Amino acid sequence: MLNHLIHLLKLEQIDDLIFRGESQDLGLHQVFGGQVVAQALSAAMQIAPKDRILHSCHAYFLAPGENQYPIIYDVETLREGRNFSALRVKAIQHNEVICHITASFQIDEEGFDHQSAMPDIGQPESFIDENAMIQKIAVNLPSPLKEKFIVERPFEIRTKYLNNPFNGVKLPPEQYSWFKTQGKAPLDLAIQQCLLAYFSDFHCILTALHPHEKGFLQQGMKVATIDHSIWFHRPFDLNHWHLHAIESNNAFGGRGLARGQIFSQEGKLIATTQQEGLIRYQK
Repeated sequence: MLNHLIHLLKLEQIDDLIFRGESQDLGLHQVFGGQVVAQALSAAMQIAPKDRILHSCHAYFLAPGENQYPIIYDVETLREGRNFSALRVKAIQHNEVICHITASFQIDEEGFDHQSAMPDIGQPESFIDENAMIQKIAVNLPSPLKEKFIVERPFEIRTKYLNNPFNGVKLPPEQYSWFKTQGKAPLDLAIQQCLLAYFSDFHCILTALHPHEKGFLQQGMKVATIDHSIWFHRPFDLNHWHLHAIESNNAFGGRGLARGQIFSQEGKLIATTQQEGLIRYQK
């Protein structure tokens, strides 16, 4: 499954600034947002100057994508400065823009260094094996949804809290997830950043549901990402354990907000995430 994900990130270039990426079906109603962001970054990286490193990206989701069809990525350079480059990527399906992504790249520089402390919440072996629990839940699902849930996932994930997606329970507005690639990922920084972007969409907005006793696939629930941001701080290697520490500090007006910090097992802060999404319940 990891090899399949890496293959999805290797886009087909069909013009100077235009790329095409295949979609994957995860059993959801639409294309997984993490796939769109990761592929858009893959496209931007191929256009950005080679001496510059991605340090931030911001995505606005405008329409749901269909997972049976490929996505076109149209890249535009917004600014070429002495130290920074800013690019915009339009993700297009059926001639409709489904997502706008901006990405900023910087030359490698020395500078001040400080970071947040990593929370002391225990090691991966003390957490719930998320993949094993999902496969247990999948036993009672109808086909073909069952097949989508039991397939091998590209990441090994250990979480502090597990919320049943079909029958949510009340949980604190937080989540701690240890994760690493399931299989050997290339050490190329660009691929590693795309993989991290993909993973970062897994738990954010779901954490905003924790206090409300709802699972994201529960009847009556509508959940969709509105925007998603990532700031990349330090080099990393996802072949080793990393911790995504997420808190949801607000839900109001049919929207939920979650923000996270990603640490290496040694305590280095390697990225910050923030996501807002639609969380609407209709009886």
